[in-house]
Amino acid sequence: MRIGHVVVKGSGVEVYHDRLAQSLARLGVEPKVWKFSPRWEYVPAALPWLLTRRQVAEAGVQLLHTNVEYGCFFRKKPWPLLATLHHSSVDADFLLSLPPFKRWHHACILKPIVRRGLTLADQLVAVSQDTRQFFCQVFQRDLAVEVIHNGIDPELFAPNPTSCTEDRSVIRLFFSGNPSYRKGFDLLAPVMERLGSDFVLSYTTGLRRVASAPLVGPNIRCLGKLTSAHVVEEINRADIALQPSRREGFGLSILEAMACGKPVVSSNCSAIPELVE
Repeated sequence: MRIGHVVVKGSGVEVYHDRLAQSLARLGVEPKVWKFSPRWEYVPAALPWLLTRRQVAEAGVQLLHTNVEYGCFFRKKPWPLLATLHHSSVDADFLLSLPPFKRWHHACILKPIVRRGLTLADQLVAVSQDTRQFFCQVFQRDLAVEVIHNGIDPELFAPNPTSCTEDRSVIRLFFSGNPSYRKGFDLLAPVMERLGSDFVLSYTTGLRRVASAPLVGPNIRCLGKLTSAHVVEEINRADIALQPSRREGFGLSILEAMACGKPVVSSNCSAIPELVE
């Protein structure tokens, strides 16, 4: 069997599809991954042209898999469509965190598109119970959604005592994610100021090229954009994973840290309690 994955670049959704495709390949399911720039999100009418019926036919796939936000644009009959719900990007709380233009785009353009995608998909999957409940609340429907939590490769994300060879006179914190309000990125500098010199924070800049001012502080270190292998190294160098997210559809960074045997300090909200007790 061959599955076609249609992916928006630069977010946890891209990581999800890449890892899923790799894992399914080890089980004999051949992947075909199409990726498009997040800039196309603001020109949704053009999305159907990014993936044509001819391309799908030539790829020889039997199933198309994408996120629900753009699923309706990649519905290519007779191929069945699987749409995954990663996090609700159209509910009121999330919209309040966005600048005016993005808020208008999500409320007026994206929300009807998501509603259509929920209807057109042959199967809906949510990455957490919280995400499923959010979609049901936002669209006031008891959606037929199967919850399948995300997974990771335990051979890649695993404890590595040899990484903990640096000076242990300070407690090392690690943050992984895009520098966004949703991830609580703006909370990191005030937290580190209060913690003081006994703590040091290392943070990544995520996957998207977001124009964000670097965090300033004597106990803060920017790592930039990291590969998965380097993320594992930094997790194992740290003492604690710090993820002060305001909203998580699942919380992949949290799962990665726990798989490496690290304690997690995070927000008690959205899907995080499904991971952290």
